[in-house]
Amino acid sequence: MSSDCSTLPPTFLPGWHKEEDVKKMTYMQLGETDMMVSPVGIGGCVVGGVYPDKGDLEEIMKCVEVAMRSGVNYVDTAPFYGEGKSEEVLGQALRRVPRHTYYIGTKVCRYMADWKNAFDFSEERILAELDKSLQRLQLSYVDLIQIHDFEFCQDPERIAKETLPVLEKIVKSGKARYIGITGYPLEEFHKVLDATDVKVDAVLSYARNIFVDMSLKAHIPYFESKSLGVINASPTGMGLLTNNGPQPWHPASKEIKAICAAAGAYCASRGVELGKLSVYHNIYNQKQPVATTLLGVGRMEILKLNMDIVTEGLTDTEEQVLHEVIEKFFSDMDNNAAGWDNVEVEEYNKAVGKD
Repeated sequence: MSSDCSTLPPTFLPGWHKEEDVKKMTYMQLGETDMMVSPVGIGGCVVGGVYPDKGDLEEIMKCVEVAMRSGVNYVDTAPFYGEGKSEEVLGQALRRVPRHTYYIGTKVCRYMADWKNAFDFSEERILAELDKSLQRLQLSYVDLIQIHDFEFCQDPERIAKETLPVLEKIVKSGKARYIGITGYPLEEFHKVLDATDVKVDAVLSYARNIFVDMSLKAHIPYFESKSLGVINASPTGMGLLTNNGPQPWHPASKEIKAICAAAGAYCASRGVELGKLSVYHNIYNQKQPVATTLLGVGRMEILKLNMDIVTEGLTDTEEQVLHEVIEKFFSDMDNNAAGWDNVEVEEYNKAVGKD
C-alpha cells in the first residue's frame, strides 16, 4: 500500500476543483487499488432518507457538487438506502460532476426495508439488481461493488464460494472495477476472507471506531495482512453520538443509549455538538489501511461542519470538551461495550421465521 499522498490526487481536474481546498486534504490508497481516496467520503444513507437530517433535492445536489469541488472524491451508496432513492438522487447530482473526478461504490444483496424481502444472495438477483443500480446512477460502471451486510446470509462459506465469484464476474464484465464486502460483526469478515479464492479489495466497517466501540483497531493487522483497504462508516454510531440522539430503531442497548444521551446533554450545555467530536475522533484516528470515513451530507450546514473538521480541526473549546467527555463518560468502557452484533440478525430471523 502506498504512503499518504497530500498532493493533488488523480481525480483532480484543473479549473473545476477548488485547488486550495483539495491541497488541504490527505489522500490515501484504498488497499491495492488505484483509488486514492479523500479522508472523508459521501455516505448515501442520508440521501436515501434513512436519516431525517436532509434538505430538498436541490440542496442535496448542491451539497454533493460543493463537496466534490472541495476535494471529496469517494461516494458510497446502495439500493437498500431508500429502496433505490439514494442511487436515484445521486445519479441526478452526479450529472453535474465530471465522471473521472470521483470514485463510487454501490452494493448488492440487501434491497428492501421489510425484513421478509430484504435480502437475496442469488446470482440472478445480483446481476439484475446491479443493472437497475447503474440505471438509477446513470453510469455504465461503478468503481467498487460490495456485498451488503453479508452476515445476514449466516453462511460465510456461501458468501466465500458462491456470492463473491458473482462479483468477480461483474468485474470481468466491466460493470465494476473492484470488489468489497460490508458488515457489522468484525469476526465474520475473517470467516469469509479466509475461505474465498476471490480477490477482495476492500471492506466497509461501520460504528466500530467510536467512543463506545473501538473494536475496529484490533482487526486492522488482519485486514492489512490481506492487503485490504478499509472504509470506515457511521462515525457517530448511526446517530448514537449526537446531541439529538439516535433514531428509535437504533439497536444499541438502553444502557449505552443513556450514557450517550448524557454525553450529548453535557456537550449541549457547553455549546458543542457531540457528533462533531465523534467525527473528529474518527478522522484523526484514521491510519492505513483505513482510507476514508463516510459522512452524510444532506444539508449545506452539515457539509460545512464536516468540511471544517477535515480542514480546520476543532476549536480550543471543542478540544477541551472532547477530553472532558471522554473522561466523564467513556474512559472506563470496554472496546466492544456498545456492540449489537446479533441484535439485528436475531430480529431478522424472527421476522422470516428462521430458527
